Amino acid sequence: MKTLQALYDLSVNMLTSLEKVPVDIEEREQVVELVQSFIEKREQLLRQIKGPYSEGEMQLGKQLIHLDEQITHKMNDLLQQIQIDMKKVKEKKKLNRSYINPYGNIKTTDGMYLDSKQ
Repeated sequence: MKTLQALYDLSVNMLTSLEKVPVDIEEREQVVELVQSFIEKREQLLRQIKGPYSEGEMQLGKQLIHLDEQITHKMNDLLQQIQIDMKKVKEKKKLNRSYINPYGNIKTTDGMYLDSKQ
């Protein structure tokens, strides 16, 4: 029961951390590191859980499943935010390259002489 309760408490802390995900990129990196440490701790606790389970443990397990669904949803939201930021950075890099070398991506055949007599 102790491990299940510790897992439940850790899951609640993880969910509250995910709900407070900041918009700023630098602070989001700290949240990602924190979530990674939560995942490692949860993995260790999950390995320690063994059956048979009492009625109280079954109820706590159902609550844990519900919490896990919420955590998964929040982590998917965080992943989407990170992917959006990565797209923005790629677009900025592409735009900066086009300002530095505006004719770099142009492929034309202008000025090319083709001899049709042969």
